[in-house]
Order: sequence, then C-alpha cells, then structure tokens
Amino acid sequence: MNRTWPAGIVDTHVHTAPDVIPRLMTDSEFARATDEAEYRAVVLKSHHTVTAARATMAQEHAATTQILGGAVLNVQATGGINPHAVDTVLKLGGRVIWLPTITSSNQVRHVAEKGTSSGNLAALGSIGGPGLSCIDDEGRPTDDVCAVLDLIAAAGATLATGHIGVPEIMAVVPEARRRGVPNVLITHPEHDCVGLGLEDQLQLAELGGVWFERVFALTLPTSVDVPLDVYAESIRTVGVDSTVMATDFGQTHNVSPVVGLQQYVDGMRDRGFSQADIEAMTVANPTAALALDAPAPRKESA
Repeated sequence: MNRTWPAGIVDTHVHTAPDVIPRLMTDSEFARATDEAEYRAVVLKSHHTVTAARATMAQEHAATTQILGGAVLNVQATGGINPHAVDTVLKLGGRVIWLPTITSSNQVRHVAEKGTSSGNLAALGSIGGPGLSCIDDEGRPTDDVCAVLDLIAAAGATLATGHIGVPEIMAVVPEARRRGVPNVLITHPEHDCVGLGLEDQLQLAELGGVWFERVFALTLPTSVDVPLDVYAESIRTVGVDSTVMATDFGQTHNVSPVVGLQQYVDGMRDRGFSQADIEAMTVANPTAALALDAPAPRKESA
C-alpha cells in the first residue's frame, strides 16, 4: 500500500453473495480478503436475506477479522417490520438491524418519481403498493417499530436507518435513543433517496450515539455520483467524530471492497483530512458504532 493504512479498520456496509442479485465476492471470499488486509470487523448486508447466520459461517474463514451480520427489515427478508423476526436475528448474533430499504415507502415513492436515475435503485427489486412506513399518520414511530427498538436496545445491537425518509429518520432516531438503543447508523445520508440535510444531521448528532455512515459507492458515476468534496463539507460541518467511512461495495462492476476502501481513504486524505481523522472515521468511530468493545451479551440456554 502506497500510504499509511490504518490498523483495525471496520467496514460497516458490504454486500456479498449468496444474494438475489450478482455480487463480486462470496461471504467466505470476503472474509479471507479482510483477514489478509488486517481488518478488525466487517458487516455483511443484504436487501433480500438475513446475514446473521451467514456471518457466523463466514467467520470460519477469518482468523482475526470479526464477521458480523444482521437483517434488513424488508418484506423479502423478514416479512417487513417484524419484531418476531428481529428477535430471532438478534438471538443468532445479528449486530445490525436496518430499517426498510428497497421496500420502504420512501424508496418506493422515490423510484416511482425518478425511475432508475437514482443509482438504479429500481433494479434492486421492490414491491407493489405504498411500501413500508416507520411512522403513523401523526408522524410517530409505529408500534412495531417501537417493539423493534426495544429488542435492539435489550441486545445492545445497532440500528441502521436504511432507506427511510427524512420525516421517519427525525422521528425514529430520537425515539431509539430514548428507548436505550446504544448506537444508530444513519445510512448514506447524502443519497438522493434519503437527502438528510446538514441541519438535521447536526440536530441528530446532539443526541449522542448517532453516526453518519458516508459510503464510497455513492461517489461513483455508476451510482449517485456524489462528489467527494460534498462528503468533505459534510464531515467538516457535522464532525469527524460522528462520521463512519464505509464502502457499500460488493457490486460486480466495482473493485473489491478492500481496494475501494483504500481509494476512499486516499480521496479523503487528498482533501485535507489527517491520519488521525482517517483513523477516527475508519477505526474508532465504527468500532464504537458497533459496540465492538462492549461485553458480548449472554445467549439464552434451551
């Protein structure tokens, strides 16, 4: 590697196979690659399947890197915002629970309005009808969402916001923190299907335990093509101390997630971020966001 590569890197957002759509690497191939690159941990994500058990199996291929998974609360993966499914995922060791992505009402509406122009979101698959909302008609988190938040809090796991819209984020995240969810990842706030502005980000950052996951994939012409300079401005405004750099890689048209993260690190360094900044955003912050240093919860015996 041409430049200093931080020790103990954590990537909170990678797509691997098996999956409904083609992926560049399998779980086990990615586990071996991150082990060779001396990562501390990675999180496997799928819009369509639960990755908690897959992560446990992939762990056999990584001696030192911690392989983590969870579930996205899409119709295809868990039947939607389903507390019973979340309870099972957490008992399987799931570390991250994402709110709906491809079946969120926000994304369904966004794709209907913009078609495939927004990072080819429609190609991921969706559902008919209005999609899943995390808030009721009065703008409050639904009962099922609150039940999910309580389960995440009890497990000490991490909530990620998925592809829900700004009104949902601004209602659910404070409620999650109020109910004791230790950490919340705001999933790619710069994505045009999310569009969380800097003022809202600053407001959420004040809650503590809220992390802004800024993913490299969105900066590419094959995706939303967000300039890295926009990320740099967001980080300088909202803060290095609440930013998590992740790749959201695994697509067959991209380089490997390991190479992608190297490119991301180099790009941010070229924009004036120091080695200490890079280490905060790739090591310390994601480590905290996933509570990797917290004691492991005890599993119930049969």
